[in-house]
Amino acid sequence: MKSILLFFTILLFPFTNYSQTKKDSLNKVVRERIKDIQETESDNPYFTKQEAETEYVNENNTFQALAQPSENSDLANYFKIYLESELLKKIDFSTIKSSYLYKNISSSKYNYTIRLTFEISKSNKASNFHINTGNKELNRKVVEIFQKYPLEKLALTESDKHGKISVQLFAKENKDIIIKASTFAVVDQLPIIKGCENLQANWELNKCFYDKLYEHILKNVSLKTINKQELRGDIIFRPRFTIDEAGKIVHVNSIAPNIVIKNEIDRVIASFDQVLSPGMRNNKLKNTYCDIFRTLTIENLN
Repeated sequence: MKSILLFFTILLFPFTNYSQTKKDSLNKVVRERIKDIQETESDNPYFTKQEAETEYVNENNTFQALAQPSENSDLANYFKIYLESELLKKIDFSTIKSSYLYKNISSSKYNYTIRLTFEISKSNKASNFHINTGNKELNRKVVEIFQKYPLEKLALTESDKHGKISVQLFAKENKDIIIKASTFAVVDQLPIIKGCENLQANWELNKCFYDKLYEHILKNVSLKTINKQELRGDIIFRPRFTIDEAGKIVHVNSIAPNIVIKNEIDRVIASFDQVLSPGMRNNKLKNTYCDIFRTLTIENLN
């Protein structure tokens, strides 16, 4: 079976001790900067169009084989009872497909299905939901319904509860949108980083990983190289790399304000050797694509 990639992007900016007005203002600035850096990605794509499409198809094939979605699964029958069929008309695949995640996927390869992802909280309840139906009202309704679904029916193990859990809910077949839900849950486990091995919750492992990486960047970046740049103040950069099935960091290709900073950040990330174990999907090793936005403060050293 070909390796698959888990895509996850986390925005980490300190908002402690900010009023709501200041948070909203800062969020606006961050969104504008991230928009700028995403536009830069068109000049420096991580995957070629063919690579992106191949990875997308492989991931979907693997997911479908594990989830075994069916119109008659227990989860499907549950949603048929509690979700009004008329609401399915609000699903907008054109909006979903136009997002940056799928812009390189041809219509012939695009898989017209919708998944719900979530985590298990310390109180053993589903939390941190994510779903994109193309309609915010429907997104909220789907989460509201799923929160009442008995999680024991997904037969999750204790290990599963520490990962990101995904279930398919809807599909488009023969131009009709139907409820076609997973028979089994698909669970993605993050790579384990040295110093994070005692954590259990998915969000804790995720945050710890990127915190350790950021510490490594700040500790090892060449101040001499950075200080030669004309840029000063807070800048946003975007580390992008893959942790392969052996737990090695490969294919480092960050986005930064200029090539010098990019190359320096790439060099430091490539030297990060604190991965204890690679990512897994349903207990099978997998490649994990890592993507994050971070800030770096550049000041004069003189």
